[in-house]
Amino acid sequence: MEGFEVTGPYASALFMSLGALCAFIWGVLSGAFHNADEASLRFYEMEMESDAHSERAGHVEKEDE
Repeated sequence: MEGFEVTGPYASALFMSLGALCAFIWGVLSGAFHNADEASLRFYEMEMESDAHSERAGHVEKEDE
């Protein structure tokens, strides 16, 4: 088993990447990525509203000083 210490990490990396590929294919086929664009756009809009709200709050605090 002298060669295993050289090829072992490569074999485990190969099996991990195959597992990740299988999980990705399963996600695509099960529809987990369906409407992912809409969710990302909603998240973006919420972040922009949050930033605008914090900027308005910052202006109000500066005017009060």
